[in-house]
Amino acid sequence: MSIKEKQDQILPLFEKLTTLTRQQIPPEQRDPRLIGVGVLPRGTLFSCFHERHLKEATKLFEVLYKAADFADFLNLAKQARDVVNEGLFVYALSVAVVHRDDCRGVTLPPIQEVFPDRFIPAETINLASKEARNNPTEDVVVEIEDTGNILEPEYKLAYFREDIGINAHHWYWHVVYPANWSVELTGKVKDRKGELFYYMHQQMCARYDSERLSNGLNRMVAFHNFEEKLEGYAPHLTSLVSGLHYASRPQGFSLRDLTEVDVQDMERWRERILEAIDLKHVHDSKGNEVPLDETNGANILGTIIEASSDSPNKGFYGSLHNWGHVMMARMHDPDGRFQENPGVMSDTSTSLRDPIFYRWHRFVDNIFQQYKSTLQPYTWEQLSFPGVKAVSCEVKAKQNNVITTFIKDEELTLSHGINFGTDRKVKVKYHHLDHEPFSITVNAQNSSGAPKHATVRVFLAPKFDELGNRLSPDEQRPLFIELDKFHKQLAPGNNVISRNAIDSNVTFLTPTLSMSSAPDRALQPMPANTAAVDGQSTCSSPEELTREWTSNSSLCSPTTQRITLKELT
Repeated sequence: MSIKEKQDQILPLFEKLTTLTRQQIPPEQRDPRLIGVGVLPRGTLFSCFHERHLKEATKLFEVLYKAADFADFLNLAKQARDVVNEGLFVYALSVAVVHRDDCRGVTLPPIQEVFPDRFIPAETINLASKEARNNPTEDVVVEIEDTGNILEPEYKLAYFREDIGINAHHWYWHVVYPANWSVELTGKVKDRKGELFYYMHQQMCARYDSERLSNGLNRMVAFHNFEEKLEGYAPHLTSLVSGLHYASRPQGFSLRDLTEVDVQDMERWRERILEAIDLKHVHDSKGNEVPLDETNGANILGTIIEASSDSPNKGFYGSLHNWGHVMMARMHDPDGRFQENPGVMSDTSTSLRDPIFYRWHRFVDNIFQQYKSTLQPYTWEQLSFPGVKAVSCEVKAKQNNVITTFIKDEELTLSHGINFGTDRKVKVKYHHLDHEPFSITVNAQNSSGAPKHATVRVFLAPKFDELGNRLSPDEQRPLFIELDKFHKQLAPGNNVISRNAIDSNVTFLTPTLSMSSAPDRALQPMPANTAAVDGQSTCSSPEELTREWTSNSSLCSPTTQRITLKELT
């Protein structure tokens, strides 16, 4: 069976999931392997941060992953679609598609087309629904509604936090690097998965702080006090699988005990992790000391803090990051007595919309920074590249060393995920930041007399702080954003290295969101260059977000660009 044939059979499984009823296949008609799934009710918002939800998703993933062949896999997936929770189904099926060998080359539809209600304000979907019910004679296109105003300073950052591409990227990253990944089941090791968990989120925080400086705002204050009163946030999203709004968080709420975990648990886990950093080792579940050394320390900490199935002692160190997301999403209804939906922090495809996401991850990042402070500084031998140096760097654009950004209109098809009762396509026009084409030219001198294999890394960071003072290198360090990383052979003498931004290895091209040219019913899949190879992926973000520094503000913060050359070993 060709990849296209497999693609055509998988894509319909992702369509119109918001319209499924609670009716299920009777237990006696189900494949016996699906016993144990279907516990989380339809209409409930699934969260891969919630331990109970993740446990059921793991069960379904294991069944799908172990299917004998593609036909068996497809049959199980079709049955599961009519049994399990909508969000849980998409998560488990997506993880299986990305990692099954016989699905290599099959790509996932954009999550923003599968569940557009996670990305588009309820006001806009309501308007689209009204237009669609009015017997349209042509495709329906509505403009996205604004959900805030200048009374709230954080509204300046809405273009970034509520960007469809970056929220979809966050969802996809957690599909490629699922917390429930099992080496025993798959036989595949996710190299440095815990460290990549830290690095990807650290880069998001760096970018967010840089955006704040570009908009005349102070850098964020990391979450640090489990009793502090938090800022408010209203997402203006309504879940179509439940019919309930994603919860808003009024100003002044603080974390509250949940049925499963209380605030003291969170404080206890934090103290145990910090103590392990001071002692330079953690204790595994058998009581053995596992060193937090330079080679493996960051990876081990990542598995503990997230916490993933790789955690050496989840019972002792808990799941600080994941339960933090759940607590912040449920502080309005911690014991579920009002049967409210959680907030956007419960979902990987919506959590970046909330300003507290970045403060929470800066808190997590600071734990890693404390660990790094216990390590010995890099030696000159580790950092140097004998005989090779970067002489100069220039950005080539319409105006050299100046990149122009602009707001671009895009259309998202809503009618793949929502049944509007019309044969016409229903779309929403939204806006996102983009940049003009540019390239980077580096002059590198190789005086060694022999060819050298090098890794070139390109970084960008703000140059000045909130008050216009020059940032020190130590202040800049957590703000550096990786723009590109690639290999290059350097000939003896002078080398001119030219690199187009669109070729960056740390970004991906945003998929076109039009209908597939194949079956008219099919969602447009993400292009093949976004698919994980061997279930691995970089920490890629949407390409158009690469250099969106000025936003729509005149308060652009000057930046520092840094090029590093390292010998490839």
